[in-house]
Amino acid sequence: MSNPYNRRSLPDYFISSPLTALLYPFHQCLLRLRGPPRLPPPDARPIRVVCISDTHSLEWADIPDGDLLIHAGDLTNDGSVRDIQAAVDWLRALPHPHKVVVCGNHDSYFDVRSRLAEDRDASSFTAVSSSTASLRSLDELDSPTRIEWGDVHYLQHSSVTLSFPPPSAPSASSTSPLTTTPSRTRSLTLYGAPQVPALMSFGPEHAFTYPPYYDAWSGTVPAATDILITHTPPQSHLDMSPVYSTGCPYLLAEAWRVRPALHVFGHIHHSYGIEPVFWDGAQRAWERLCLSRRRRARYSRSSALFGFLRDLFDLSGWVDATRVLGYGLMGVVWAKVWGGEEMGCGWMVNAACMYGDSGRLANKPQVVEL
Repeated sequence: MSNPYNRRSLPDYFISSPLTALLYPFHQCLLRLRGPPRLPPPDARPIRVVCISDTHSLEWADIPDGDLLIHAGDLTNDGSVRDIQAAVDWLRALPHPHKVVVCGNHDSYFDVRSRLAEDRDASSFTAVSSSTASLRSLDELDSPTRIEWGDVHYLQHSSVTLSFPPPSAPSASSTSPLTTTPSRTRSLTLYGAPQVPALMSFGPEHAFTYPPYYDAWSGTVPAATDILITHTPPQSHLDMSPVYSTGCPYLLAEAWRVRPALHVFGHIHHSYGIEPVFWDGAQRAWERLCLSRRRRARYSRSSALFGFLRDLFDLSGWVDATRVLGYGLMGVVWAKVWGGEEMGCGWMVNAACMYGDSGRLANKPQVVEL
């Protein structure tokens, strides 16, 4: 079996499932044609959110300005306290008023099962099993954190609510009668969690891993979450889908339940990008198509040659493909012709700054306005 985290060639996608390979660009085009999935409130200042992830002990030289900076994990390569503190010191030096971080599988210090020998405290390993460690809060463990966070909020199966006051009122001489200044303080609740499904044999130095068939998510995210921050992507979204999906279906189900305005993650360097989500029939049908073809990723190329025949006689797949296009076109008409506004929708962002396996940061920070 090839490494599931490496990008496959376009012929591999087409051979495994020509239906989804041909449908994918149309689905993405319709998503963009529908316009922004969510607009800032008209009576309040937009909140500018800057998203990064997977910096792996490197520092992006020019982080865009914003009200909130989010790092979605893999601050380091080896996960030592020394390297984590260096990454945190870099984040602390940035000028953003609010900064929030979750860890990733490379940030081994935060999972007592995975710590380097230099960072271990024997007492911290008591009563921590492989099935529960991915759901344990750092505050519940016997070993205290040794990281000096400063103004950075670290989330590990926890939430924080941040306030964003309006800008300072301009002077009377610079204000025209037609100009309105947002005066309402806004707040956002963020929830962060680090666990990732182990789709291949990970070494013990990888933190917060769980078997891909294990449900590490259901009922864990508070319903009032505005921004969800995880290290792993959900299944079917910016996770090398279709067919070669590396995201977690249980996390996807949790995202459907909560429907955050923004879901930030990383982990899959090859799927860096931003995607609008509308929580509708088109999205549900696309996710079913991706999930039904996910098992084909295990096939050899010779076995995958039968993907054409399987797709040809897959009646439910053709019905879902029709739903993707039909609901997508209805969404475009609703937004562009009837002038309808999307309610309760949002974005998913894979903010991995690492460019593939190159060892260099080449994917720019993503910026979203809420």
